[in-house]
Amino acid sequence: MSYRINDVDKTVYTSLPYERYDTQTVAQLYHEHWEIELGYRNIKSSMQHNALTRRSKTVESVEQEVWGMLLAYNLVRREASQAAVSYGKAPNQMSFKAAFQYIAVQLIVMADALSPGKTGARLSELRGGVASLIIENRPRLSRPRTVKMSKTRYPVNRNAALLK
Repeated sequence: MSYRINDVDKTVYTSLPYERYDTQTVAQLYHEHWEIELGYRNIKSSMQHNALTRRSKTVESVEQEVWGMLLAYNLVRREASQAAVSYGKAPNQMSFKAAFQYIAVQLIVMADALSPGKTGARLSELRGGVASLIIENRPRLSRPRTVKMSKTRYPVNRNAALLK
């Protein structure tokens, strides 16, 4: 399916039935899917420092770690979005990585605070600080996207059976 956005023709290949999904719907779904992929990238690169595996050893611990990561991601994204909107900016104009680092440091500082009665005021200051991380003009990629080499040091059996 092809569509036009900002005077640029875009083509999306899809297995969705064309009788059921028009071009605009597919384009909208594609952009929503891309935002989800960007969220995964933020979790992997900003929050996990590109770690390939979970630290936990048991299934229950891995599940707990994944849920904790998703909770932390959503909390950071929520605070960053609210700060952006309060300054009249779109939430996607906020740098996730910078917001995550800023919020993490501020929460460590708040944990050491002697007077927990000022938590509300500190949260307001935190939101004000996050608003300073707004990116006015996101730069476009200078090169086309490419598939990166695997970071694993171990041989990969490409003919292995899929996990079920």
